[in-house]
Amino acid sequence: MLLPLEKTTEFWTLPTREIHVNFSFFLLATLLFTFCSPSATIFSQTNGAWLNPDPLDSLADHQHFLRPAQAFNNRRFWISAATGATLYGAATYGLYKTWYSEFERGPFQTIDDWPEWLQMDKAGHAFTAYQYARFARAGANWTGLNRKKAAWTAFGTSMLLQGTLEMLDAYSVRWGFSWSDIAANTIGASLHLGQELTWGEQRLLLKVSNTLQGPPDQVITNNNGAQSSLAYVSDLRFGTGVVERYLKDYNEQTIWLSANLKAFLPKTNLPDWLNVAAGYGAENVYGALGNNWVENGQNFLYAPTRYRQYFLSPDIYFSRIPTKKRWVRLLLGTLDFFKLPAPALEFSREGLRGHWLMW
Repeated sequence: MLLPLEKTTEFWTLPTREIHVNFSFFLLATLLFTFCSPSATIFSQTNGAWLNPDPLDSLADHQHFLRPAQAFNNRRFWISAATGATLYGAATYGLYKTWYSEFERGPFQTIDDWPEWLQMDKAGHAFTAYQYARFARAGANWTGLNRKKAAWTAFGTSMLLQGTLEMLDAYSVRWGFSWSDIAANTIGASLHLGQELTWGEQRLLLKVSNTLQGPPDQVITNNNGAQSSLAYVSDLRFGTGVVERYLKDYNEQTIWLSANLKAFLPKTNLPDWLNVAAGYGAENVYGALGNNWVENGQNFLYAPTRYRQYFLSPDIYFSRIPTKKRWVRLLLGTLDFFKLPAPALEFSREGLRGHWLMW
């Protein structure tokens, strides 16, 4: 979640407080830890056409706890429910105390932030909601819930986590409840749900990539002769840490929809792991609605036009690479979070452009 802009007489600028990283990614990490560490098989397609023998079948009984239950397991269900609820409550309370409590609270209000950031933040909402659902399904499968119930549980968990942030925003004077955020969340969670109910597998993945190149080393001079730089406003908007910039720098970030070719073309000789991905990104975006900022009491403007980018690139469905080692399967499944660095075609208002290697 990014801070809204404040209107001055001529320019849009950010509050002086540094933008915080989207806290939903912290909740995502808790889901990953809670649900996926005991259930690595969720990340390899072990259902339907992708069924493989579990390599842990020959292990001693005391290690069977690591495998998803074959039928509903009441004990596992309550372990997952209690652990998830505890982490959810602690994370929500921690977020409120460390962030929202420092800002003025008010009555419920809505905000129309659809025009901001060339909708890159909406793509991020859809991506996050999809990943929530994916990881929540791991926990549901581990408890032995059937596929349909696991899919709906994952959908509900995703919408709850994303909706919690919207409700915290809704009662803050500085922000507000965003219906476009809710729509993006629903798209992401529904992408996971629809595939589980229709195909029993995830043929389409939402992924992310980031070049981490940072802004060009460019000095900006205003009409008064005062100077600033793109590096300054980039640090102001997107932070300075690697993780923070990976999640927030929309100029370097791309959200991808990655499709598995063999799943749609089963009679071909294509490898099971080969995907093709379509990406969405933005360029010259250094503010929510415009590239204006204030430094040392001086107003600055970065004039180049903001524009959207569309990409096409090969990709890999990492968790469909055959392996018998559970830890490798977990690693490969985690890598499905990211788009493979690969050659790409870019289409934008600047025309058609090729990239030998796009991160």
